[in-house]
Amino acid sequence: MADPQESLVDIVKKNKFTTKSDDEVLELFKNAFETELNHLKNASPTVESGATEQGNGTPSKKVFGEDFHEVNRTLTSMLAIKWVLVGDYETFTSGQNNGKLEEKSFVKLQEFFRDRLPTPEDVYALIVALMIDDIGKDKALAESVETPEKNHGEVLLKAVEKGLVPALETITDQAKKHNIIQSLTIGSKLDISQIVQGETVPHSMLALNDSRNLHDAFNIKAMVTLLDVGGAAAHCDPRGCTVMTQPIFDHYMKAIELLDEYRRKENPGWPECYNKYLAYRADILKDGGFALLSTEDLEKRALLRLLCMGRVETKAKAEQFQKAFSDLPSSTKTALVEGMSVNGIDDGTAILPYYAPGILSEVLRDVPDERTVPYLDAFMKFLTGVYDGSKPEPGEPGALKERDLAPMQGLVKSPGFKRNPEILAKATLE
Repeated sequence: MADPQESLVDIVKKNKFTTKSDDEVLELFKNAFETELNHLKNASPTVESGATEQGNGTPSKKVFGEDFHEVNRTLTSMLAIKWVLVGDYETFTSGQNNGKLEEKSFVKLQEFFRDRLPTPEDVYALIVALMIDDIGKDKALAESVETPEKNHGEVLLKAVEKGLVPALETITDQAKKHNIIQSLTIGSKLDISQIVQGETVPHSMLALNDSRNLHDAFNIKAMVTLLDVGGAAAHCDPRGCTVMTQPIFDHYMKAIELLDEYRRKENPGWPECYNKYLAYRADILKDGGFALLSTEDLEKRALLRLLCMGRVETKAKAEQFQKAFSDLPSSTKTALVEGMSVNGIDDGTAILPYYAPGILSEVLRDVPDERTVPYLDAFMKFLTGVYDGSKPEPGEPGALKERDLAPMQGLVKSPGFKRNPEILAKATLE
């Protein structure tokens, strides 16, 4: 066990963090971040969390004696800092099957982190940034800062403003603390995962307009995102970063690279940046034998976003999405394409269908291949209703409106839906 006389701060500052065992590190986290871990105990799990079996020996069980989804996610992500820095490829990739992360990519990931964490103080700042990243999912915290729970980034920022995040106060370097707060500000507007999954629109990238010199803050946001994705399935398989497979690694690194490139420009063309990311995904599908989709064609661009939402990597799966999309009634397809074509920059208010990828994943869960298309059809019809007649209005002030799809998870997990997917097509959000 960890020496009770030595705190996490001391151990990191003495460069001893990577010499500790995983169990010792978990004990250090437990002692250092009691308030934050209690928030995570109360956090609402993500849409897909409820669909999986809980594992034995999860970080949460080791620390608390029972499982809490968001505790598992966060603690696994935090352990991954150690795995990456020390070069523990075997542990990091434990539990990965299809598309296992290649060793050369792990080395690239390690270099990415080492370049951005030159001092022990930087390592500690990243640990804190990751520890606090999801505490805004706690309903009680959201109520105490009088902010709607659905935007947990805003909840966290308000909690920081009110001095309710003690972990942040353990960082004595004010510049590093400021960088974390700036990274939270970015995160309250821009979720890199929502770009990778085709969920958000270029408007959210405005958070990176670099008049405030966001270099260090962006690096923190990028590292937190990569680690958070790595721990995303920890509630069912805590052995390593099961989600950070080779395709996922490639997709996130490409998004981060493009965002960083455009962030540095004097007048970033965010719609162009967004389309470059979609074009990268189109090229990958083309290399797998699927027809090339151009972002210049709004129908094909909308289909590309749907393929990103569905985390589609193969020609066969892409063809199922294409069939469902092509078979939509003409008026439905037009409305869906129009809704998905608003950038939220000089073309009116764009809709962000929050949690659409998670809902889509549940829609398709356990559905045999030959029955997939009707379920996709129902999802696309439902999504058309979410966009609610939105369409590009060139010259109008840009804005972004979130519509939270999480309330639909009960319906898509129900036996009735599995028998008759059409009930989703007719469903509407309140």
